[in-house]
Amino acid sequence: MTVRLVRDDLSARSVYVAGDRNNRSQHGAQDCPFCPGGMEAPEQVTGPYAFPNRWPPLEPGRCEIVVHGPGHEVDFSRMDVAGARAVIDVWAERGSDLNQRYAPPSVVVFENRGAEAGATVAHPHSQIFALSTLPPLLQNPPQDCPACRESRAELRVGTVRGWSVSVPEALPAPYTLRLVPQEHRTGPDLLDGRERDGLAQALTRGVRSLDALFGRPMPYQLWVAQTASHHLSLTIAGLLRGPDRMRILGAAELATGLYFSPLAPERAADVLREAFAAEGADG
Repeated sequence: MTVRLVRDDLSARSVYVAGDRNNRSQHGAQDCPFCPGGMEAPEQVTGPYAFPNRWPPLEPGRCEIVVHGPGHEVDFSRMDVAGARAVIDVWAERGSDLNQRYAPPSVVVFENRGAEAGATVAHPHSQIFALSTLPPLLQNPPQDCPACRESRAELRVGTVRGWSVSVPEALPAPYTLRLVPQEHRTGPDLLDGRERDGLAQALTRGVRSLDALFGRPMPYQLWVAQTASHHLSLTIAGLLRGPDRMRILGAAELATGLYFSPLAPERAADVLREAFAAEGADG
């Protein structure tokens, strides 16, 4: 499959074009490729596993899929800390391997949860991209690391075993959580065991908090962007504005690259702080 990076001649927009991806098959629960016995699953599935993406949107070898475990409905909201920690360990291992093989400017881990968020297979899984170019949002890092400082009190949601949980001031989606290690780290592979356990706890608790807002699983887009010059962070962008109101990019946002938020970050933090506290005592 041919993949090419093109740049729009009237704007600064860059797009990876992989035309054959539109022909990839869709799967339901009855023929799930990630469940035990499925076409992508190893013979024995006891935990998370990774494999090369058959339909890569980048050059072959730079895209991998991480299946979070054998359970078709066991997402981060239903996982225990040990299960989430196992997924984080795979992210760290595979990201480190891709770094060693390609020395990319950035490795991005991401998950689309639910069809509303763009998932084509319902079985919980994430993906890892070894990008050949540095994304615009990760260019020109600040000289002093803002993630090494505490966020404003009005934006803080909680702390969990070495991780700060807050709402970003510039919300990309109505209810967004940002998880940041309190020690300066630049990738999951550089986290020690305690920090990985803390991330697993903060992640599962954060997803449950988002689910509690409207009494239904929150469609979300999650990402972990890594470069050698950026403080590691994990972002979960909850896409619901209300029980049945999805956040959709508007024409002005696509045209300008600017985001417009209908919700003040302080208000989002108030709501999420209450939900996060209800999920357990801070570590």
